[in-house]
Amino acid sequence: MKNQNLLLLLCGILIWVTTACRDALKDFNKIGNPSDLRYIAIMDAREGESVSTVAPTVETGGLIPRFEIVSVRRGDGSLLGDAQLNYFSVGTASTVNIAITNPPEDVVDENGNPVTVVVAHNPRSNGVISVTSGNDLSPDDYYFTIRVTTTAEETQYSTVFEDAFHLRVNPLLPSLIVYAPKNQNLVYGDANSKTKAPIVPNGNPAIHFALGDHTDKLNIDAETGEISLASGYVYTEKESLTPIIHVVSDINGEIAVFEDVVTVIITDVPETMPIETIYFFYPTLNTSTAKPLGGEGFTVQTFDQGSAQRIWGAGTANSTYNASLFKKPDFRPAANTAQTMLETITGAATGITKGPFNTLMVTTTQDLTPFQYGYDLSFSFYYLTTFWQAMSDGTIPIEFEVYISTDYTGGDLQDAQGNWLNGTWTKVNAALRNRQSTSLTGENWGEETLGLTTGQATNTHWLQCTYDISPEQISSHFTVAFRLTSNFEGDLSNNGSTAGTQQGRGGRHYLTDFHYKAEESN
Repeated sequence: MKNQNLLLLLCGILIWVTTACRDALKDFNKIGNPSDLRYIAIMDAREGESVSTVAPTVETGGLIPRFEIVSVRRGDGSLLGDAQLNYFSVGTASTVNIAITNPPEDVVDENGNPVTVVVAHNPRSNGVISVTSGNDLSPDDYYFTIRVTTTAEETQYSTVFEDAFHLRVNPLLPSLIVYAPKNQNLVYGDANSKTKAPIVPNGNPAIHFALGDHTDKLNIDAETGEISLASGYVYTEKESLTPIIHVVSDINGEIAVFEDVVTVIITDVPETMPIETIYFFYPTLNTSTAKPLGGEGFTVQTFDQGSAQRIWGAGTANSTYNASLFKKPDFRPAANTAQTMLETITGAATGITKGPFNTLMVTTTQDLTPFQYGYDLSFSFYYLTTFWQAMSDGTIPIEFEVYISTDYTGGDLQDAQGNWLNGTWTKVNAALRNRQSTSLTGENWGEETLGLTTGQATNTHWLQCTYDISPEQISSHFTVAFRLTSNFEGDLSNNGSTAGTQQGRGGRHYLTDFHYKAEESN
């Protein structure tokens, strides 16, 4: 019986070994050159945009494949050059070391040590073809030839698959058109009356224009987009129309539809059209302390306080008389009930101004790109300085400076040595347009001048200051900063009347109603 059981055991082992060897041989027979590579075609890519495929499938007999782009041909058969091939990349399998926190003692490596780490392969990105954004691939069909390679026991297996992946790049349709101004007059009876041509800032230029409605009353120039009255139109009364504009690709006939981009007002005599003006980012500058770290719409960075009693603080009932008389501009938002006049008093209560003094008020960064087409952009503020006096050599003790940046990234503007940080900063005092008030209240204004110096603002006159933002300066990180900084060290007093002081006074400085304005361009 014992021998019979032993015989059965030996037979079982023989059967298991035979089966295992047959299965191993079966797997070994599967290994060979890769075959049956399959990608899902992408037919809706757009010019200049990034593209990524899903991972392909390929038969490799269980081995990990490596992918390589051999060539890419256009629909006409011509091959892409090396410069354009650089836009493409192919992902690879990644390996991850997974730690085993409590390894079993009977699982050991070739040196007899417990296995504490398992290497796993992640094939998620393997073979994924990517195209970088900003590429210059023109609208066309592109066919990719791919080489797939595997390795088993130092033997390499490889197959080249022609036209394995199909990419169709479609023309980039415009995402924006701008008629400037939006409201335009068409005069009945004037054969030359037409709108201005629209701005089409992006998309493939191979386009033409068509009307989506009002074709019985209006006509659009297919090439320029200029709108005029239809030849059969008969005028009865003043009429306002807002047509739908179709921008049609000349390459594949796709249509981009734009609504509410232009309003034509039909009259029988010429009329002046209303211009849209938008006041945006009009912060109250509300703050409550004498030396705040900031307030609504601004932050403060002070490096040297000198003898200042207030630094960008809220104006008080004790503020200079003509400062407290300032009347709000007509365009100030009704919601700005907490509008604050910021006050900096550079001198001590004794009347002595100590230097050095250096402080910055930084307004909140703005994204101006929504207004980059069809608008003239500017920012404005009101400024007054009182109780200041030049030094005996004519030097202005405390300068008021205005800076802009198109790339400010946040944080400190200067270091301890006065070096500018976190952006490129440009002083724009000389480019400011200014009007000086002819009354204490700031209601009446004189002729406009160019350039701002501290001495322009006297003890009785406000300045209305405006900076025109050029198209080159429009950015998503536009920032305005105001700086008060001293030109002296030591002590100053009025007429140098206090022993040990020089002649001069730093004065009181007031700033209010900072805002941006976007006005439709003609």
